[in-house]
Amino acid sequence: MGIKGFESTGKVAVVRDNRSGEPALSAIVVIPDRYETVEYTMSRLQAQSAAEQIEVVFVMPSYQQLALNESRFKCFHSWQVVEVGNVTFKARAFTAGIRHARAPVVALTEDHSFPDARWAEVFIAAHRQPWAAVGPAMCNGNPDTMLSWADFYQAYGEWTPPVSSGPVSQLAGHNSSYKRDILLALGDRLDFMMEAEGSLHRELKAQGYKLMLESGTCTTHLNFASWSSWLPKRYYTGRQVSSTWAKEWPWQRRLLFTAASPLIPWVRLWRVGRRIRRGQSCAFLMRMIPVLLVGLLVEGIGYTMGYAAGPGSSIEKAEKYEYHRVSDTQSVNDSK
Repeated sequence: MGIKGFESTGKVAVVRDNRSGEPALSAIVVIPDRYETVEYTMSRLQAQSAAEQIEVVFVMPSYQQLALNESRFKCFHSWQVVEVGNVTFKARAFTAGIRHARAPVVALTEDHSFPDARWAEVFIAAHRQPWAAVGPAMCNGNPDTMLSWADFYQAYGEWTPPVSSGPVSQLAGHNSSYKRDILLALGDRLDFMMEAEGSLHRELKAQGYKLMLESGTCTTHLNFASWSSWLPKRYYTGRQVSSTWAKEWPWQRRLLFTAASPLIPWVRLWRVGRRIRRGQSCAFLMRMIPVLLVGLLVEGIGYTMGYAAGPGSSIEKAEKYEYHRVSDTQSVNDSK
């Protein structure tokens, strides 16, 4: 099942064009409450070498409620506000932004993920080729603890430098770019696929499209730095991902994957370990394994529950961990 009452249309409250012609890339920026939540991400977008080609699509509860300072956005080609009421689900907000974007390329952003200055320029150039999706390399933005590194490698190790540009099977969720027309062709199916972006990547590949990792740009990602946030998020993520994958499976296949799911943490440990060794020492890996294994085991329980019983309330509960990681990470650093 998808989200009850899931709807992702929204309405355009305001459009501002600073330049003539069409934008080359629409950056989707979700604001759940106040502009300050995304202020640092916006500073990275304002510093883009191709800022004049970017349309920023703000997805927020209400334009009037937030009272944006419009003078901050003169550097962009254009910007618009899509109102969706309460921003309850990030997937819903992303799809609302995608449907109202005006550029041929859409790129997803997060309040705790900060692209380098060539991010838009590199994506725009890469999408001149027939890639359906292009994603960046991912870098750890708070590398002070083993917990942060474990979270980072578990979620983004596949795209951690050193990596080479080229075709891949999937890209970093919430941080990649897509040809908008290809996404819109999915119709209503886009809604639930955005709940677990790996499902979207699988669908695109099943349709014959190709995905590209572009190592010429890197996004710096803030990771969980407290056990009380990291472990629930890993469980809810595992349950959400597996239930989305299994949404249309026959019961026999669901039963098979449920029975095999206890193997998932060990298979993933081997895969993640290989990615760690690509850029870290053996001593670093040995120090990380105990922390990483805890996260993988908790996520594995989530996978089992998702295959066996569906998403439950995991989608809703995972949402509270999607925002305000900048302030949460700062609080952890301040307490040291």
